This record gives sequence, structure tokens and C-alpha cells, in this order.
Amino acid sequence: MFTLNELPSFSEPWNFSDVVLKVEEEHFHVHRAILAMNSPVFKTMFQSEFKESSMEEIPLPGKKADRVYDFLCMLYPFPIQMSENHDIKSLLEMAREYQVHKLTQSCEERLLQKQSSVDLILLAQEFSLKKLLEKCLNSLSRMHLQELKTHPKFEDIETDHLVSLLTNNIRWLKEQHNREIRQLKEQNIREKSQAVAKVNELNECWGYNKLPMRGCACASYTKSCDICNAVLEKYVKTKCGEIIEVLTSGSS
Repeated sequence: MFTLNELPSFSEPWNFSDVVLKVEEEHFHVHRAILAMNSPVFKTMFQSEFKESSMEEIPLPGKKADRVYDFLCMLYPFPIQMSENHDIKSLLEMAREYQVHKLTQSCEERLLQKQSSVDLILLAQEFSLKKLLEKCLNSLSRMHLQELKTHPKFEDIETDHLVSLLTNNIRWLKEQHNREIRQLKEQNIREKSQAVAKVNELNECWGYNKLPMRGCACASYTKSCDICNAVLEKYVKTKCGEIIEVLTSGSS
């Protein structure tokens, strides 16, 4: 097993490598068995009826050497974690071309860690990344559509996916609306309870001689006492004011 410090450069023969991939001006010494085991395309290429089966050097036109190096490192059992330094789109392109499904899955797992965006939706569309597409459509449905429409490639979202995005957005808006209604109802119930408590507090003293008197000799409210009546009037006005304040604040 290789460590990160021991990764081969593929620039020269190593560990019985038996074929060379020529990319630009670079030569990658690789193993037919490793390539064939991971890629049905390479497996077919190395079969006897194809000219590549007997070629010692196979050109890969149109490829970038650094991208092929990353691709090969992913095919070999090296202890490599995909990172921000990797060009994931290039890896996906090569994984699709050479039908390396495990690499496609690894790329998708890495992309799932990123924040959802229109760009990721387009990438998921292009490479049929179902998990990534579902995650992005669900996440972006919680945004205002005007924000999404400002993206220069918003119109490139496929119709079916756009419909799904709009459907999820409508569902989210309904949930938000219902949540706000529940909160208002709960707030209204609390405010009504406060008002009822104030009324009950007022009723407790009304007609039951429980109002404490100040400024006169009466032990409790006495109907014939002017001071008792003045204190009661002031108390009632205060409590009524508190009730009105609770009710009006709840309706504002």
C-alpha cells in the first residue's frame, strides 16, 4: 500500500507496468490490469481484436496531462481523498468517457458536501447525479425565485427540474404561511389569556369586599364611604386600562 508521499508520478516504469498512455508530451506508465478492472472501456480496448491490445504506447488525444494524472490516481488503490484541488468536472468527464462508475459516485459524494447552487444543478443534470440534483432542488426551493433567476445560467435548468423546483418552492411557501398562522394563533391565545386574567383579577374584588382600602378607617370596601368609592373607581379604571392595552396590542 502506498502512502501519500510515495505516490508514483507514472513518468517511468514501475511495479511491472506494461503499457504507456501518451497525453500531450507526457508518458504515463500504467498497468493494463488496473485500467481494465476499473473501466469497461479500457477492458474492451485491451482485448485481442482491438489494435490497442498489442500497442505498447496508446495516445489519448484531446486530454490534459494533469487531469489524466488525477484520473489515474483515482483508479489506483492510493490513499487519496478528493479535495478542492481536484477538478471534479474533469474527473466526471473522464469517469463518464471510460465508464468508471465508482469514480462518478466519489465525485458526487464530494459535491454533496458543497452548498447547493444553480451551478451544481447544471452539473448534476449533465452527469446524471441524482442525489446531488435532489439535494439542490430541495435546498434551493427555500430561496426566493427572484434570487435564483439572477443567475446567468438559470434558463439552462431543464424543464422537469425547473417544475420540481417551483413545486418545492410553492410547498415551502405554504409551510411558511401555515407556520406563521399557527404562531399568530398561539400569540392571540396567549394575549386573550392575559386579558381574561386581568378581568378575573378585577372580578375578584368586585362585589366581594376584597379590595384593600387606603386613606380611611374601613377594613374593606364600604359602599357608603366616599374614600372607598374613590379608591374603587381608580382601581377599576386602572384594570380596565390594562385589559384594553392587552387587547389592542394583540390586534396590532
